[in-house]
Amino acid sequence: METPVLVTPRKWYSSKTLWANTIAAVAGLIQYFGPGFLIPPEEQGAILVVVNIILRIVTKAPLA
Repeated sequence: METPVLVTPRKWYSSKTLWANTIAAVAGLIQYFGPGFLIPPEEQGAILVVVNIILRIVTKAPLA
């Protein structure tokens, strides 16, 4: 039987997933209210999904 490993929760501001999604949201707002889309919205969504999947795979500690 395996012994459970205790993982220390991290502060919310150290979350790569949170920062990636915040940057994506800000970039989306800039494009919406700015000069237009540099990357089509469908591609942006697909890229964000892939980034989130990768970040979920490498995430080891929960947020506090």
